[in-house]
Amino acid sequence: MSLITQLADRATGGRITKKDFRNRLERYQSTGESLAGDGESLTDAFLKSAGLWLSEGSRNIATRNGRSDFSDAEDFLHLWQEPGSMERTLNQLNTDGYAILDTKFDPEVVQELNSYFASAPCTLTSDQELNMNPEDRVLVDLENPLAVKYSVDTNTVLINATVRKMLLDRGLLQIAQEYLGSTPIVDIVTAWYSFPSANPSHQAAQVFHFDLDRVRWLKVFLLLTDQTIETGAHVYIPGTQRDGGISSDLLAKGYARLEDPEVEAHYPKDTWKSMVAPAGSILLEDTRGLHKGISLQRDHRLMLQFEYAQTLFGHVPFLATVPLDDYQDEYWNAMKHNHPEVFAALSR
Repeated sequence: MSLITQLADRATGGRITKKDFRNRLERYQSTGESLAGDGESLTDAFLKSAGLWLSEGSRNIATRNGRSDFSDAEDFLHLWQEPGSMERTLNQLNTDGYAILDTKFDPEVVQELNSYFASAPCTLTSDQELNMNPEDRVLVDLENPLAVKYSVDTNTVLINATVRKMLLDRGLLQIAQEYLGSTPIVDIVTAWYSFPSANPSHQAAQVFHFDLDRVRWLKVFLLLTDQTIETGAHVYIPGTQRDGGISSDLLAKGYARLEDPEVEAHYPKDTWKSMVAPAGSILLEDTRGLHKGISLQRDHRLMLQFEYAQTLFGHVPFLATVPLDDYQDEYWNAMKHNHPEVFAALSR
């Protein structure tokens, strides 16, 4: 038994075997039915195999599911104009786990979405107790924020036609499909504000961690404000998205937040990549790798995020549980008709 497996047995109680995980994944792929324990099995399988079982499952899904032709999608973001640019980005994603795209979206879009989200209902996230009910919604107060994080209501994010065009952009769908190996499924659509705090917020993901959203996924971060070290740059440790990329000592702590000294003991700070970029920039990340947001020292940060998954195996997707409007525009409906798999979590 390998050291990683022994450590993972301690972390997960040895609750799952490779066969158990494979059977759960195959059952979901055959039936589309989520059962209790699927999400936990994903976590246990990752910790026990350092990612290997998930990667094997991903390859099987890619073989079964196939790919889609997105030539009918609008080229809203104009991502792959330079010959070879998508191939270079894909290579960096596979090697490092992240890529900062050279192409930026229009300043008019940045301005439009800043104005739109400024009057959007939000929920609050804080390490401190808030005198609010979880279902309460507030508008953002840029001068006197009540919490370190304001998350925009999901339906409000999707009501915006520009957001929907970006979500279904040809270039994003293409790079997601190339990275995942099969047709991408929209799994997460979210936007949030971040504000300064005295200490890094665990609740707002400002300490190192790895995500275990699905078997395989790709996150897209669309910056709506300048992202600097002082305004909450994203930090990523290249290569940690690969099988065995996260130290067994860190995996032995389970699915947990990790303080900087714990991480630095295995990955020197000069290997950490800080994603400093102006508003309009697009970051791609496999957040299975170790990452965090730096706590802000001043101002605020506004981010729009999409996630494209290879399969919805795991916990029931949040998008499938929240009330969504019946968005009626010609492009959205045409894409929904032509690519129903992409809309699996959005269909009602």
